[in-house]
Amino acid sequence: MPFKRRTNKTRDPVITPQMVAIFDRMRYARGERWDDLHSELWDCYQAALAPARTRPWEWPLCIDPRADTNPYPQGSAAWLAWHPNERAREMWRALDAASRAARAARSKRQPDVSDPQHPPP
Repeated sequence: MPFKRRTNKTRDPVITPQMVAIFDRMRYARGERWDDLHSELWDCYQAALAPARTRPWEWPLCIDPRADTNPYPQGSAAWLAWHPNERAREMWRALDAASRAARAARSKRQPDVSDPQHPPP
């Protein structure tokens, strides 16, 4: 009897250099500025995934795992039912790794001032 093979629908997050730049600015922002940058990051993410289309329930796009804590009083039914947003946490980790890689690449491009072959300008 024929059967349909199903493929795994999980996908690696799409990360562009523009998203990394927004994420770097977002890390140090607070309040309304953070919200504006998060909206900008969301728009950039939707543009990168134009064929796949993002879903409205995927908001927020990224959450700092250190700040994503249970907001409900301990012992309440809501506290017991609360689950962290693992997809948003994973996107934060992926953006953080991409940001670190970009910073490392930038620092490798700058010549070392103590190197005699590359005198300072």
